[in-house]
Amino acid sequence: MFRDYLLFALNSFRQYKLRCSLSMLGVAIGTFSIVAILSIGEGGKKLIIGLVTGSGTNLIAAHNDQMMETRPDKFAYLSENDIEKIKRKIPGIDDIAHTYFLSTPMKVRGESKLITVGGIPANWFKVRGLELVVKGRKFTEKEIRTSQKVCLIGQELFKSLFGEEESLDKEIEIEGTYFKIIGLLGFKVSLGPMDPNNAIMIPDTSAKRLLGASEIYMMFIKAKDGVSTSLVKDRVSDYIKKLFGGRKVWDVHTLDEMIEILGSVTKVISIVIGSIAAISLLVGGIGIMNMMLVAVKERTREIGIRKAIGANDYDILWQFLIEAVILCLIGGCIGVGSGISVILLVTKMFHIDLSLSAFPIILGFFFSCLVGIFFGVYPAYVAARLKPVDALRYE
Repeated sequence: MFRDYLLFALNSFRQYKLRCSLSMLGVAIGTFSIVAILSIGEGGKKLIIGLVTGSGTNLIAAHNDQMMETRPDKFAYLSENDIEKIKRKIPGIDDIAHTYFLSTPMKVRGESKLITVGGIPANWFKVRGLELVVKGRKFTEKEIRTSQKVCLIGQELFKSLFGEEESLDKEIEIEGTYFKIIGLLGFKVSLGPMDPNNAIMIPDTSAKRLLGASEIYMMFIKAKDGVSTSLVKDRVSDYIKKLFGGRKVWDVHTLDEMIEILGSVTKVISIVIGSIAAISLLVGGIGIMNMMLVAVKERTREIGIRKAIGANDYDILWQFLIEAVILCLIGGCIGVGSGISVILLVTKMFHIDLSLSAFPIILGFFFSCLVGIFFGVYPAYVAARLKPVDALRYE
């Protein structure tokens, strides 16, 4: 019996190729949107989380949340002595890397620009757990100990200043002192308020001796293995609050919290964009229903003849319902195929490992089938309720 319904449906499609194709297009676009958006959203989420966790899951970031404060009496910075006390007094801390934060004029080829300069200690890269120098090298222990005039520059900042020129050995003037570029930074994810891709890093000793830096606004804390980072974070947060008379002027957070926030953000984005895809599918379904209603009108005499020779209401109902479902499933297949192709293309072109899991594919098929049933029921019901005599008289 199902084979007969299938043959009826295929015969109908052959007679109305253009109309069926256009109706299927709406479903295909909706299904494509579901597959592509869910895959890209899930892949993007995994990519970001992978980049963040690349720093090590036992990392805690702490920074002054009043960096833009203009009143000196409100400044809330730490000193190296404070950092040493935190490291010594709070259990569970393996190491701390602080950053002197300066926003200062810099001269490149006579042109003055306001840039962000970070003064970092020797253990900064080790605590962060990342190899971030994409070209050149990091500071040596000697360069840091002797306050050498060397710097690492973020690749985005370098590009905006020098374009495609060779980066190494160029000099940048910071407050009258020339620093030689020895390496190019390639941060993928910024933790904290300073974006290193648009900043310059110099040895912390140079920041203090040559630029007069004395205020620490940011630090990264590495918790010992096996110790709860949340517990260490709370201890650090409480300790800093006590230092500033109970004021909460430093923001302290773990990577797990950042991952949770990122997960929530990507989830909301996926829901919003997925809703738009669902609307596309809804519009496609309305197109299918419209086409099926027209088909019922045009094939009224055919329905009358079928009923006159023995077909009952359920036969007619199933015939038209299966036609609608098959239309949607073909549209769904086209949409899923297009979605997979786009994902593979984006992965190949941009070298991004996007997620191509079974969930969006199954979801795409499920919704295309659901649309076929939902929007096919009414036209099928209309066809099934036709009386043979009336149907045969229909002109």
